[in-house]
Amino acid sequence: MRVRLCSFSMLTILLLLVANSSSAGEPAGAEDAKGLLADAVAYMEKVGPTKAFCAFNDRTGRFHKGPLYVFVINMDGVYFAHSAAPSLVGTSLRDLRDADGKLFGKTIMELVTTKGEGSVDYKFTNYASGKVENKHTFVKKVGDWFVLGAGYYSQ
Repeated sequence: MRVRLCSFSMLTILLLLVANSSSAGEPAGAEDAKGLLADAVAYMEKVGPTKAFCAFNDRTGRFHKGPLYVFVINMDGVYFAHSAAPSLVGTSLRDLRDADGKLFGKTIMELVTTKGEGSVDYKFTNYASGKVENKHTFVKKVGDWFVLGAGYYSQ
């Protein structure tokens, strides 16, 4: 009888764990993107830009999680890190338009120049799905020269 009780208890615990972990399959959202950005800012402040850029460009590292990734631009809008689209490194964000023609790069630059941080909405390719989706990006100026960003996609 004792074995059955133990088995029942283990089964109950397992079912509770599975039920409570159902949110793990949900798409990444605002809190995930904000958390990733905060982690990236703290990391860059701790180790400096050179080491941070290497970590941010690592597609298999801690700063790239499925559709979530960190990007870095300087105050001229030039990409220094972008693990989802490495071909953007060295190019300018300033004149980039979204799928609807919105100059979202200009909006990001104005935001960080005037407020130092904030968020921008635009339509952009989700590198994980290959589809154009709504993107909400959080950006923060770090030091005098760089801006870090992380965003999430929604349909």
